[in-house]
Amino acid sequence: MGIAERKEREKLQRRSEIIDAAEKIFFTKGFESATMDEIAEEAELSKGTLYLYFKSKEDLQFAIFMRGSDILMKMMKDNLSEEHNGYQSLLGLAESFIRFSREKRKHFDLFMYYESSRMEALNIDQEQIQVYLKEQSPLALVTYQVNKGMKDGSLRDDLSAEVFSATLWSQMLGVLIVLNNKADLYEIFNLKAEEILQTHLELVSNGSIKKTK
Repeated sequence: MGIAERKEREKLQRRSEIIDAAEKIFFTKGFESATMDEIAEEAELSKGTLYLYFKSKEDLQFAIFMRGSDILMKMMKDNLSEEHNGYQSLLGLAESFIRFSREKRKHFDLFMYYESSRMEALNIDQEQIQVYLKEQSPLALVTYQVNKGMKDGSLRDDLSAEVFSATLWSQMLGVLIVLNNKADLYEIFNLKAEEILQTHLELVSNGSIKKTK
């Protein structure tokens, strides 16, 4: 390995360690209460070195969000199969998202923060956000599978793939937010999260599949 390659690897490793430190501080203290000084101390770096990698707390928060998004994307892709049609693939993506919301709750909460925020109001590079949304986000993966389903005949094709995908994505986000934050409310009515999720998927499926004449 050459000197340049080694330096680049060391740089990426240090960046990852900084994100590890920020994740620990943010998830323990909360974003508003955390300071860059605390993150630098946790990462065992000087504050000046920290700022060489990240300009602000917002940049670090977005890096943690991207890490969570990468985890979700891997879970989704691992649940896909070439043998599945578009409709079956969408069900697999939904199952992965549900599992992510339960197993990675802190990342899920941060994911919801970005999904519900006005992008232009965030103190981060707007071009970076747009590239993420169009090419790297779970929504882009959903759109790909919707297009696949429209072509293989498993999904209705009387809507644009983009509108179809955004609607499915928004519905799933809403259900997961409510179930994760209002579980105690449903318990009062003896309703189980699993039943609600299953009913949601069935209702969505009925409106998504291509009807045979």
